[in-house]
Amino acid sequence: MSVPEENRPKTDTTEAAPDRREDEPPRPPGGTGRTLREALEEAHVRPDDYAEE
Repeated sequence: MSVPEENRPKTDTTEAAPDRREDEPPRPPGGTGRTLREALEEAHVRPDDYAEE
């Protein structure tokens, strides 16, 4: 069971989050140039994976 946010201890500062992982190569700026359809095909997502409501 989780603790509600209002009951969690508060901190005065936050740690700086890294911009990227050390082992991850930097990405080129801008879009990748692929379409949503291409991205879904690459992820093997098909329309029949979801039920229409």
